[in-house]
Amino acid sequence: MDRSKKMSETEAEIMEVLWDSETPMSASELIDYFAEHRKKVWKAPTLATFLSRLAQKGLVVSERSGRVPYYRPARTRAEYSGDMARELLDTMYQGSVARFFAALCGDTPLSDEDRRELRAWLDRKE
Repeated sequence: MDRSKKMSETEAEIMEVLWDSETPMSASELIDYFAEHRKKVWKAPTLATFLSRLAQKGLVVSERSGRVPYYRPARTRAEYSGDMARELLDTMYQGSVARFFAALCGDTPLSDEDRRELRAWLDRKE
C-alpha cells in the first residue's frame, strides 16, 4: 500500500467508528455520533472533506439510499492493519521479519510465554 493510503488521526477516528458500526452510516449520523460520544462538533463540510479523502484512498465507499449517501469501510480493520504492517516491514526493515523482531525487542528479553507464542506462529507459517 502506498503512503497515500495512510490515514490522518481524524480519518482514523472516523474509520474506527465505521469499522465498529454494524451498518453503513450517513454523514449526519457520524456528526451526531461524534458530538454525543466523542464531544467533537463538526460541520457537515468538514466531515465531507474527510469522507472524500477516505474515499480517494479507497478506504470508504458510499451507497445512496434515496438522496442520502451512506458510508461503509471498503476494507476491514485487519486488512488495513496488515497493509500498514507490510509497508512498515518493507520500508524500514527491507522486508526482513528478523530485522523487525530485533528492532522490536531490542535488549528486552522475551518471556517464556512470548517465545511459545512466537514458536507456535512460526510453526504455522511453515
